[in-house]
Amino acid sequence: MKAIIIDDEPESIHLLEVLLGKIAPGVELVATCTTPREAIEKIKTLQPDIVFLDVHMPELTGFELLQQTVKDFGIIVMSNTAKHALQALKVGAIDYLLKPVQLHDLKLAIEKVSARKTDHSQQLEMLMNYFKPQQPKVRRIALTASDHLVFVETNDILYCESDSNYTTFFLAKGDKVVISKTLKDVEELLERDDFFRIHASYLINMKHVSKFTRGDAGYVVMSNNQHLTVSRKRKDEFFEKFSRL
Repeated sequence: MKAIIIDDEPESIHLLEVLLGKIAPGVELVATCTTPREAIEKIKTLQPDIVFLDVHMPELTGFELLQQTVKDFGIIVMSNTAKHALQALKVGAIDYLLKPVQLHDLKLAIEKVSARKTDHSQQLEMLMNYFKPQQPKVRRIALTASDHLVFVETNDILYCESDSNYTTFFLAKGDKVVISKTLKDVEELLERDDFFRIHASYLINMKHVSKFTRGDAGYVVMSNNQHLTVSRKRKDEFFEKFSRL
């Protein structure tokens, strides 16, 4: 089977290449694309059997890209969150992989493409898998920092600080990771974890809050003793959520 990977992050492409090499020797990677325009041309000329498609792309989203192609290939959608699962179902995706992609999940997705089981029961199963209540478990995410990937457990993230189009992750062991994404993007990435946007500049892990002061100059104290300001318009909502922990 011929495959194309479409992802604007070269590090993510490399990781998927490595995983495919381990579990899918019958899959021939004929192209990798980092822009939608390039991907559309490659799909037309190479006629792949499988397309691994990242949702978040420059210029066009992954779903907008599909609107400009003839979809006679198996679509495996990839995303940092589960929020696009319904849209993936609508475009006929065979599977939906959360990033960073896990070896077992990738193997199952390849098997589905090989069998071409595109009936409604399979698509319903895919949808249910991503909208059922999440079981408590440790979740790892991949952060693209400079020229490498850093894998971190969300439980180890203390808070994230915005700096224009960059975000700094402050970790429990004292490490910092800077990535070229806005805090809004990071908020979407961590939406199913216990994180809360207390300020335009700060997204915090509720599990690492040691103290909250509600005065006019409200602030939280994190487990590393860092004091962070809580904006006035977020104060009441934060207090309500903090009280439920």
